[in-house]
Order: sequence, then structure tokens, then C-alpha cells
Amino acid sequence: METNQRGLALVELALVMMLGMMLAVLGIRSWVNQVNDAQARAAAVWMSSVHKAVLGYLQRHGPAIQDAEVDDALHVHGFANWRAPTLAELAAAGLLTSGMPEAVRATGSARIHVWKRECPGDACTVEALIHSERPLLDPRGQPDEAAIAQWLLAAEGEGAAVHPDEPGRLRGTRFSYSSALPDGSIMPPGTVGMAVTAEHQALWSFLRVRDHRDPDFQGNLSVVGDLHGGGDAVVTGQLTLGREAQFNQACRPEQAIAHHESGGLMVCRMGRWRPAGQFGGAYTYNSHYGCVDLDGVSAVNPLTGRCSCAPGTSAVRIFDTGTESEHAQPGESMLGRRFVYVCIG
Repeated sequence: METNQRGLALVELALVMMLGMMLAVLGIRSWVNQVNDAQARAAAVWMSSVHKAVLGYLQRHGPAIQDAEVDDALHVHGFANWRAPTLAELAAAGLLTSGMPEAVRATGSARIHVWKRECPGDACTVEALIHSERPLLDPRGQPDEAAIAQWLLAAEGEGAAVHPDEPGRLRGTRFSYSSALPDGSIMPPGTVGMAVTAEHQALWSFLRVRDHRDPDFQGNLSVVGDLHGGGDAVVTGQLTLGREAQFNQACRPEQAIAHHESGGLMVCRMGRWRPAGQFGGAYTYNSHYGCVDLDGVSAVNPLTGRCSCAPGTSAVRIFDTGTESEHAQPGESMLGRRFVYVCIG
């Protein structure tokens, strides 16, 4: 009996040990899978940074690339070959963080290919492809579909991969390219990458400061805020002023232009809205009382606040009456001589 019990105990112990070994193996495999998935996600985040750097590269140098006739056209900007900028060159240009590693464990470094189509011409486009230096493979050396799926998930729609069932394409949700590269090499299955496609052309097709081109705006332009120019403005169509001004209202800045509700233009002069024509105001002068009328009410020029004309205009006498005698005749009040002036440019 005791021998049988000892035999059963050994069998139970063996079963427990086998179960423990199975759980340990499964646990190690799960842990390894988690590590591989984490490495794949980290590789996607890393390539996203490279993708942004290439976007900045094309945004900054896209017009020059469109006009480039030789591979070293951007040599003055630190790029030996505009078709294949390196990570070191992008970092030196300030497009990549200087401390960013040039490679990651899962996919190695990144290869960048830039090309243009239908250039020169209005349809000229510049595109770029960033792909992994080596494919994502499992321990057997086959494309690791689980790791590829994790990489694509972390790429947030910007990524693509060469799948074993379609080795001739680098395919993603936003683009699909041939796995044959412009330099003649072929991306093997398991390769992952991101692209700057023709839809990103808008990043450098807008009007830019010191742009050497002269792009035509084919649509409406809205600017929220002030617009300052250092030269002349030429308008071949209509110019509409939305600001309405009232005569003698406070205004700024000096020389601003608005329109009056009854028609005509108003110009901001000396902090007040004035008519934009050559009229410089008017005033009345009395030889005895100065710039007041017989009732003592001010008769100064409202544009200047004095018995004077606005700058750029001259006084023209249109009315002269009364007498300049110092003493009134018996029964008469001393009216003085009155002059009315209109200021004309």
C-alpha cells in the first residue's frame, strides 16, 4: 500500500512539474511577444519623428528641389544629395533633435528617397519615402505579421508595410508604392515605411516670405489681423473698404483710409477723420474779435482748431464785409471787418 501511495505521489509531482514548465514556457513566450510588440511600437514612434523631419525638409526646400537640375543642388544648405538626405544632415539642419538615435533595435536605421514628377511645370510634385533599414522578422526569419500590425497601429495611419501576400507593394491606408525603389533596390517583405505624398504638396505651394517664385492665388484670401506691406499695392479689380468713418471722429493710425456713409473717402489726419479730397476746412476772422462771430461763438477751422488751413491747403477769401474803424458811429455797434476763408489744396 505504501509503495502504491509513493508511486501516485511521484506521478502527481511529475504532473505538477510538467504543468509548471508549460506555464513558464507560455509566460516566457508571452513576455517575449510583449517585448517584440513594444519594440515595434517604439520603432514606429521613432520613424514618425523622421517623417516629420522629412516633411520639414520638403517644406523648406521643396521649391528648390522642383527647380533642381543636379543632385547636389542643396549642397549650400548642407545636403550632399537632395534625393537622399541623411539623418545626420537633417539633424544638422535643425529638423531632427540632435540627441535622437540614428537607429532602433527592431528596424535599424531609416532610408530616405526623394523624387519629383512632371517637373518643371505647374503639375510638378515632390514626394519622399522613408522605410526601415531591415524588415520586421520573427525568430524563423519570416515576416513578423504581429510585429508589423503593432508597428502600423502605432504609426496612426501614416505607415505602410510590404506584406508577404503582396511583396511587390509597400501598402498602407494612405498610399501604396512599388517595393522597387528609385535606386533599383527592392524592399523585402516585412519592410515598413512612411511617405510624403503629393497631397503634402500644399505644404510648400503657398505664398511664403521671401519666396523666389511668384505663385498665382486662384482663390479667396482671408487675413485675420493687420496686413503690412513695404511697397506699392496694385489692384486690378475692385477695392472694397469695410470701415465706415464719421467726420471729426477720433481715429488711428495716421493716414488710414475709410469710407463715409454718404459716399466719398475719409482720411485719418491729426487723429481725426477728415475728407480725403483737397478741401482743407474753412474759418471766419473778425478784425476786432478774432476767430469768433458777433455772438462770441468760435469760428475756427474745425480741421485745425485755429484760424488756419489744414496742411497742404491754402486760404481763399470768399467773403469780406464790415468796417475796420476803431470807433463806431453814433447809434452803431462796433462790428469790425469780417473775412471768411475756404481752404483749398
